[in-house]
Amino acid sequence: MATHTQKGYGIPIAIIVAGTLIAGAVVFSGGGGATSATAGTHTGEQPRGEFRMPNETDHIRGNPEAPIAIVEFSDLECPFCAQIHPTLARIVEEHEDVKWVYRHFPLSTIHSRALSAAVASECIARLGGNEAFWAFTDAAFTNQRQLGAAWYQEQAASFGIDPQSFATCIDDQSVAADIQADGDEAIGTGGRGTPYVVVVSPSGRLLTFSGALPYAQIVGVVEQARAD
Repeated sequence: MATHTQKGYGIPIAIIVAGTLIAGAVVFSGGGGATSATAGTHTGEQPRGEFRMPNETDHIRGNPEAPIAIVEFSDLECPFCAQIHPTLARIVEEHEDVKWVYRHFPLSTIHSRALSAAVASECIARLGGNEAFWAFTDAAFTNQRQLGAAWYQEQAASFGIDPQSFATCIDDQSVAADIQADGDEAIGTGGRGTPYVVVVSPSGRLLTFSGALPYAQIVGVVEQARAD
């Protein structure tokens, strides 16, 4: 696959194209302007297309055996994703039957650092494990203005990750391909902005919502799933 490389981050052209398509969907679906917006917020809809059920390859926070899954498609540079992040953390802390699954949906033409941040997070997961991945996402949402190669390297070092191994991973095209697959899945199931969430009930029923909903509304969707 052909790549364009900037600041040591190999970015497949297909991902750039996908980012353009995602951005266009966000701009035109809600009529509210070019943001990773809440303008298209909706709840309780069945997703379109094919959805991959959570499994052991996912980034999971909370009880891995929990029967209800909140699958979030997120962008590390998105302000609304930063807003919902502590809300979802609170939900999995307070509800033992709920787990949180993180998947990528970088809106690259809107957020110039979203893709590089996603790649860095995946390399930290590969080299540092699940806890390091979640610690990185927590820090990224708290420090969105600092996102960039130097900050990613600093974070990797804080988890004891070898700098050369991290640099090699950053240039590994399979990492970007996995991120693209997440984004394609989000678009294919109806995602038009971030955060886009699919809640999976114990029986496998799927409920979606988008936007940084408040705690009570998200708990309401969880209750719908729990009652299934």
